[in-house]
Amino acid sequence: GSGHGLSAGARMKEAEPKEGEYYRPWDAKKVALVVMAYCDHETTHELAKTVDSLRGLGKAAMHDIFVSQEGADSRLNTYVVGLQSKGVLKHIVHDTVNPRGMHMRERTALHQHKAMEGIFNDPQGYTHAIFFEDSVELAPDTLDFFAAATPIMDKDPSVWCVSGSNELGYGEMDWEETKMMRTSHFSGIVWMARKELWEELKPAWPSSSWIEWMNEGKDGGASARDGRSCIIPEVSRVKRVGNAVYSAEEAKYEQYLSRVKLATAPVDHNMFGDLSYLIKQNYDNALAVQVKKARILGSTRSEVPFNSYGPFLIPYKGSDYAMFARKYHLPNEIVDYEGLTVIKLQSNLIYLVSEDSQWLLLRPERTKGSHPDRNLHGAHPHGPHDPHFGFQAGGPHH
Repeated sequence: GSGHGLSAGARMKEAEPKEGEYYRPWDAKKVALVVMAYCDHETTHELAKTVDSLRGLGKAAMHDIFVSQEGADSRLNTYVVGLQSKGVLKHIVHDTVNPRGMHMRERTALHQHKAMEGIFNDPQGYTHAIFFEDSVELAPDTLDFFAAATPIMDKDPSVWCVSGSNELGYGEMDWEETKMMRTSHFSGIVWMARKELWEELKPAWPSSSWIEWMNEGKDGGASARDGRSCIIPEVSRVKRVGNAVYSAEEAKYEQYLSRVKLATAPVDHNMFGDLSYLIKQNYDNALAVQVKKARILGSTRSEVPFNSYGPFLIPYKGSDYAMFARKYHLPNEIVDYEGLTVIKLQSNLIYLVSEDSQWLLLRPERTKGSHPDRNLHGAHPHGPHDPHFGFQAGGPHH
C-alpha cells in the first residue's frame, strides 16, 4: 500500500545498514503480520486494541497486515471490512462452521492451523509471519525486535521461533531492553514462524490445545519442539490488556501477565547490537561460566541472602518449584531454558535449576556433600565472561 508515504527507493535507502551496524534489513513484503480474530467477543474492542497498536508502529505499513477471522461473524465483518476499504489490511475469513459450538481449545488449534496454511500458501510468497493475539498492546520497537532476531532464527537450526513476550519480564526484575534470551518455553501471544516451520509442523498439528502441544517434551520426551529454543526479549515487547481469558488456568495466569513490563525504548533498530551471543554454542558457553561461578543455595527452601551478591544457583526437584514460585510471586508454569530458569530478586541474579538438567553436571561438588553455600570460582575452558551476555557475575546486575 502507499500509506507510508515513502517511495520504494527511499524505503530501501532508509533500510541500508550503515558502517558498524549489526542490523540487517529484512524484506518487509515477505513478512506477514497476522492478527487472530475470534467470533464471540461481545464487541470488536479486543481486536481493535491489537490492530490499533499494530498500526501505531511506524514500520507496520511496510508489511501486509491480515486479520484472520475464524468464521463468519457480522460484527467482526463490519469492523474489518471498514479497515479493508481504507487499504489498511487484508481480510481472511475461514470456513469454520459454527466455531461457537466447539471448545475454545479446539477452536484456537483449528484457527491457528487455518491461518498458517492461508498465509504460507499465499501467492505473495511470505517467508515469515508474525501472529498476534487480540487484546495486546505492543512496544514501539516491536517490529525492530523481530527484525533484529530474525537472522539468528534463520541461521541457527536450534531456534524454532521468536516470541515478543518474556512471561517473567516483571518491572521489579530490572531487565535490559536491548538484551534477548533463549527459552524452551513457547508463548503464543505474539510470535514469529518461518514457512519451513509450518511445513514441518503441519502433518502432526493437533486438533486441540496447540500451545500445550508446542510446549510438550520439556521433560525430555519426543515433541514438536525437539529440543529447540525460542528467542525472547528480556523486556517484553507485548502486553496482554483487557480480558481475552478463555479458561480458569488463563485467569490465574493473567495476574502474573499483568505485572509484565512493556518496553518503552524509542525505535532504534541498531540498539540490539551484535546478537551472536544468542547462537546456541555461544549462549551455552556463557551460561556455563555463570553456573560455575554461582553460589549454590541448598534448595528452594533456602532463604536468598539478599544482603550479599549473587548470582545464586538453586537446585529444585519437581514440586519444589511451585513452592518457590508461591513464595516469590512467580507463576507455577516453569519458564526455562533447558531446565534453567533465570530470575532477578532485589537485583540478585538467581538460576533455578532442575535436578535432572545438564547444568548441574557443571557443579559436581554438589553431589559430594560439600558445603552448599560455598562459592567456587573454577577456571572455565571457554574463557572469560562474554560481554554480550545479559548477566554480569560477581556483583549486582545494573
